[in-house]
Amino acid sequence: MNRFENRVVLVTGGSRNTGLEIVDLFLREGARVFFCGTSEASVAAGAAELARRGRSGFRGIVCDVGKSADVAAMMDAIDAEAGRLDAVVSNAAHLGQGENPAPDVPEADFLEILNVNLGGTLRIVQEAARRFFLRQEPNPATGQRGAVVCIGSNTAHHVQRRHVSYCTSKGGLESLVQCLALDLGPRGVRVNLLEPGYIWTERWHDLPETVRRKRRANTLTGREATGGDVAAAAAFLLSDEARAFQGAVLKMDAGATVALYPAYAEDAVPLPAEWKGAEAFSGAVSLDANETNSH
Repeated sequence: MNRFENRVVLVTGGSRNTGLEIVDLFLREGARVFFCGTSEASVAAGAAELARRGRSGFRGIVCDVGKSADVAAMMDAIDAEAGRLDAVVSNAAHLGQGENPAPDVPEADFLEILNVNLGGTLRIVQEAARRFFLRQEPNPATGQRGAVVCIGSNTAHHVQRRHVSYCTSKGGLESLVQCLALDLGPRGVRVNLLEPGYIWTERWHDLPETVRRKRRANTLTGREATGGDVAAAAAFLLSDEARAFQGAVLKMDAGATVALYPAYAEDAVPLPAEWKGAEAFSGAVSLDANETNSH
């Protein structure tokens, strides 16, 4: 498929893990892709991996979306090199790992995470709209000038312990996306939100096997998403086929938040045989059904 042939796409946080898979898919679908990471080393590593896969047509840029000057400089580069921008995947996020319990979270830490996850998203969408989308002619087939997909988290509704800053930011992201959709929709710009749950990333290699089994048992399918799964959903929402989606919130967490709590917390519910090791948690863990890793 070449749904994005001759289109220019920006993916923030695109130098590794889920972001890199998103970049990879858009390249395979014919787009010219700009991606950013927060350091020269991260951007170089992402570019090297894409080259190893035989990809071309991409450009990596160092950008901290928490800094207005960085975002402006990145948009300058896109304007100078491509002269247009058709779609954005706002994937960059501050995970806020290892936080204290809510009463002990420093205000500065809380504001830092909100600045990246909420402020960064707003900066990216504002710059993309003002500099590109609203100045471009509408697509004759759809009447639209641009599209945005933000990557959120199912923790917007089902919060984690010791993640007050991150969960608050993801809850706020829902409202931000809907406000952006409301204001930009009549002007030809679509804005939608994906809310993944568990996603396999390189951090999973460092998890004990019992923790990985527990996370899988917390889903209704026995498996976490891959970066490719998220990329496929993002590509659909940015494609012309999704032209009726505006301000939508799509949850893709393998059913982790459908049940009140996971099966291993219910003594009367037998676990599927394929969820090996999950039975070790029956009656032995707290009901942390909402543990999530979104990026």
